[in-house]
Amino acid sequence: MRLILAAILGGIVMFVWGFVSHEVLQIGNMGMKMLPNEAAVVEGLKTNINEPGYYFFPGIDKKSNPSAEEQAAWVEKYKAGPTGILIYHPTGQDGMMRMLGTELASNILACLIVAFLLSMGMFSFFGRLISATLIGLTGWISIVVSYWNWYRFPDTVVLAEGADQVIGWFLAGLVIAIIIRPKAVPADA
Repeated sequence: MRLILAAILGGIVMFVWGFVSHEVLQIGNMGMKMLPNEAAVVEGLKTNINEPGYYFFPGIDKKSNPSAEEQAAWVEKYKAGPTGILIYHPTGQDGMMRMLGTELASNILACLIVAFLLSMGMFSFFGRLISATLIGLTGWISIVVSYWNWYRFPDTVVLAEGADQVIGWFLAGLVIAIIIRPKAVPADA
């Protein structure tokens, strides 16, 4: 029961932190820019892209087994720029409540996993708190730093996401560490 309680309360704390981080402190929005000439760019997208997807440019079709010449041409295009990624949806969406619900559910699920891991160990309160915080740091390093490396995410976005994740996991970890208690050590251990 403590595990479920820790997951729910930790997830709620993380969800509330996300609101504070993005809407009050603007940490989660650091580095984002508005598209210059947005109307013209959006019209070009509407004209040329019909399917939602994750687009990388300049593109190369790796499935067609490109020749050495095609790969070399792609490398030159990449060096010359521009380069980028685009997450694209040709239609709008009116699902803010669904997205908020999904975010809360994902926060609770993540906290359930962390609470489960912490319940298996013989950690002190501070050990549990540091462990939860380090899990957030690990996620940031393994995902966002890779995006910075491979997709050239802006430094500001990467650092802001690091602060957002570490602080969020520290706060959720605080709640989890209070609720999850270490198991007693067996007398014969």
